[in-house]
Amino acid sequence: MVFSLPTERLVLEDMNERDLDPVRCMALDPAVMKFVWIWLENEEQIAGFVHHAIAEAARPDRQGYILAVRIPGTGDFAGFVLLEIDPSQPTTAEAGCILRPEYWKNGYASEILRELLAFGFGTLGLHRLYGKCDELNTASAHALEKGGLVYEGTLREHVWLRDHWRSTRYYGMLKDEYRPGAHAPKRQGN
Repeated sequence: MVFSLPTERLVLEDMNERDLDPVRCMALDPAVMKFVWIWLENEEQIAGFVHHAIAEAARPDRQGYILAVRIPGTGDFAGFVLLEIDPSQPTTAEAGCILRPEYWKNGYASEILRELLAFGFGTLGLHRLYGKCDELNTASAHALEKGGLVYEGTLREHVWLRDHWRSTRYYGMLKDEYRPGAHAPKRQGN
């Protein structure tokens, strides 16, 4: 059975073999991959990523969700999201979203994040959900904040990516801060 998670304007669902071509197009687009840390630089890595997503979806003890983002009605592939549960801390997960450029600047990333928060805290019973982005990726930082996560700090120059040291901004939310339908968490003292 295919896992499906609807948002207000999108559907997140398990990947399938048909997603290989659109993932390949994304992986070959320098604008898409500029800040992406997963390595999808050749055909073997791209196919491996999609096949890993399909295999993970079939596991009864699923440890993560790599989901296609689809436009309802047309089924167009708009990108993909990741919700990876930390095996050493099974009540913690990282959320990430990569969209095709034609779907940027529509509020989709923050919409997806809000649904992943609801799913993570509600269905999965997570204690903590976090996201991260390259320090220079201001669009992703904005989407993480708009989706409800709070800036927690920057890990400076810890990733060597495409011939540069990169810094990573971390954002997070705890279950007791989560408020369904809210765009920002309730903090103690507020």
